[in-house]
Amino acid sequence: MNDSWFRRSNGTSSGSSSIGTQGLFGNGSFDAMMPFNTDFSFFVNNKNNNKPSVKLLPLSNRRTSSLANNNLTPDSGSFFFNGTPSEDTFFPLDRGQNSFVASSEFAEPARTEITLQNVVVKEQLINFAMDRHGVKFLEIHYPTDANNDLHRAVFEKLTESMSLFGGLCKNSNGNFIIQKLVEFATLDEQKVLLQRMVECGLADMCKDKFACRVVQIAVQKFDRSVVTDLIKALHSSDLVDICTDQTSIHAMQRIVRHLPVDIWTFFVEFLYSGDNLMAVCRDKYGCRLVQQVIDRLSENSKAPCFNARLQLLHTLMSCVVRNCYRLSSNEFANYVVQYAIKSSGIMEMYRDMIIDKCLLRNLLSMSQDKYASHVIEGAFIFAPPSLLTEMMTEIFDGYVKDHGTNRDALDILLFHQYGNYVVQQMITICTSALMGKEERRLSPSDLGMYAAWYEKIRCRVERHSSRLERFSSGKKIIDSLQKLPSITSPKPLPPRDLSLLEMTAQLDVMFPSFLSNPLMF
Repeated sequence: MNDSWFRRSNGTSSGSSSIGTQGLFGNGSFDAMMPFNTDFSFFVNNKNNNKPSVKLLPLSNRRTSSLANNNLTPDSGSFFFNGTPSEDTFFPLDRGQNSFVASSEFAEPARTEITLQNVVVKEQLINFAMDRHGVKFLEIHYPTDANNDLHRAVFEKLTESMSLFGGLCKNSNGNFIIQKLVEFATLDEQKVLLQRMVECGLADMCKDKFACRVVQIAVQKFDRSVVTDLIKALHSSDLVDICTDQTSIHAMQRIVRHLPVDIWTFFVEFLYSGDNLMAVCRDKYGCRLVQQVIDRLSENSKAPCFNARLQLLHTLMSCVVRNCYRLSSNEFANYVVQYAIKSSGIMEMYRDMIIDKCLLRNLLSMSQDKYASHVIEGAFIFAPPSLLTEMMTEIFDGYVKDHGTNRDALDILLFHQYGNYVVQQMITICTSALMGKEERRLSPSDLGMYAAWYEKIRCRVERHSSRLERFSSGKKIIDSLQKLPSITSPKPLPPRDLSLLEMTAQLDVMFPSFLSNPLMF
């Protein structure tokens, strides 16, 4: 191919041709009319090229000469293409396609097996720990036997200073090898790890999204004596800040779920002190933590340590009852009150206490609150019969009618944006009982009571049906009432066939003289 084809003309900067001026060939003529070589194989891949396929290999496998020429040092984060020929294998362009090429020019570099011993000896341990591929290598090859020399060497290197240990814990890759150290640490090694964690700031580690993982596995794997010291170190931190942080909340949940209650008793004492309960419960993360604390304190009532847990539970729930109205009206804290109402077992005592001390005499106002109305709905569902009767009576007859509008509590709730849900729940409770869907067996007097409540609501809805049909909530109330026809008294039980013994008993009652005196013929 003509060598001038590769050069641009000095007469034009872009190499494009123009009439009357110097073109691509620099001769002032039409380029399109000039013959030139149309062989473009220079630009495309040669199908007969014997170059091996490209593979990614660690830099440690590169030829020593290549490392030396480029002044590179092997580390776990570097890679090279082992299919790329070295400088001595490049050939000039004028070499023909059929020219013989020695196979040795394309021989793959010799691969050496990387071992943990090599990484430690060449002082590449930190580089590997900070690399996403290298840390996986360390996790796989980390010796779990504490008597292994490599185990001690790796542990001592990664924990030799506070700054190095803290940096690894807060690194997206390094935290995994620290978790490995925690998982397989001996008692003495656990104490060293705890010392480093305290030096780095345990609260700061809990709030870091990577270091928090290290704290969680330490809570789960450390010996009781060591983990007790860890919790004591956390005790002096700002617990409100830790309980309301989206990252550190995971560490606190791990403590509550996996450790014995006597280790974190201080946390329960912290909750019922001052206004800490409200500060934690009104947070979307903290309210869930308090629910888990309640669940843990109330579980397994037959366990030997239950009496100690019951004292803590009673103190905590007394604080919940005192602050019930504030908790119920909060966006997130209302979930704590709902959880207490819905819980069973020993918590039923506190459910009744909440309904009796907090909700009764406040049903109308709380039913009109965006968040407290959910608490009232739950109370109607889970209240025992005696308290349910009091709640129904309060809604129907517990409030004086407004003199201006002549509306009572039921009228107000029917048309309120939140109160209508409470009325819907009242209808559901009545219809479930009258249709036989209640879990407990109801007596005829109980059925009559539910029927009376149902009729009061039905009559009131019929009176305001024209206005209720304007709203979607009103239509739902009307539809829910249509599931059951008009009821004035409970349906009588269907007759059944009497047995022979029952018939004989009835004859004894009806004809005593006939049975006592035999017939005389």
